[in-house]
Amino acid sequence: MSEIRSIIADVIADREATFGDAATNDRTKRNFTAEIEPIADMEMNEALGRDKREAVLFHIRDRAAADELVTGDTVSTLFGKFKILRRSNNPISLQVEFGAMKVTNKDA
Repeated sequence: MSEIRSIIADVIADREATFGDAATNDRTKRNFTAEIEPIADMEMNEALGRDKREAVLFHIRDRAAADELVTGDTVSTLFGKFKILRRSNNPISLQVEFGAMKVTNKDA
């Protein structure tokens, strides 16, 4: 691993340890840590006629946990349950990114 990539890996590991949230893949029951990034403003989404449920990005450094997540899986966090809608797996990136939407009582 190059020196720069090693530095970036250390920064991501530190950021995950500081800002990461505990999460569980509900299908496999695997626990992992993810950085959860909110997407857009829910009020703006509603005003624009879009789905007003909370949308987030999960940034996951644990490749084994990320490899087990598939579209349609649900992930439980302290903030609620989210359904995985898409996966972005850039081989250069040290994290795998998943787009997800919060599951509500209507979805059950």
